[in-house]
Amino acid sequence: MLIKLKTLVVENHGHRRSASTKEMYVNSNSIISVSDYPAIESFLIMEKMSFAGDRFSLVRVSLGNKIEEIITFGTSAMIYSQISEQSNGKRLLND
Repeated sequence: MLIKLKTLVVENHGHRRSASTKEMYVNSNSIISVSDYPAIESFLIMEKMSFAGDRFSLVRVSLGNKIEEIITFGTSAMIYSQISEQSNGKRLLND
């Protein structure tokens, strides 16, 4: 089942960095772990970037032979509830 995640993308432009958001769909069966990521908040404040007041989680996703770490908006409990909510409800075959 695919879940929709709002991710934080930090780009390095040489002497400065910028932060933006991107929506991503991830197969919930590929998620290895979800944990709160408070360290990114202090980084965003130190770099004077937007989103400094938001809460973030680190989602680890299996891509077969490697693991990708994705910074997502929301707490780990919020993401876990989104995964649980979609796996427990009735679904159509092509939903």
